[in-house]
Amino acid sequence: MSKREKNIQIIENEKMVNGQLVTELTIKDESLGTISQDGKRFVAKLPSGEEFRVATQNEGIDVLIRDYHLHRG
Repeated sequence: MSKREKNIQIIENEKMVNGQLVTELTIKDESLGTISQDGKRFVAKLPSGEEFRVATQNEGIDVLIRDYHLHRG
């Protein structure tokens, strides 16, 4: 028996925090985390406070989605 695929809608909100553009990913009312630029790199921050330094914004999005699927999804 195979598992049925479940489609979820991820919303990407951009907002200014302390003069810096921050992208927040959410599913319904639950936050997946935020991504902000730090020089030439990006920082993906989970709701638990754990941070990951990544090369691109897309890589940061992948980190947040992967963490959601592994631990909360």
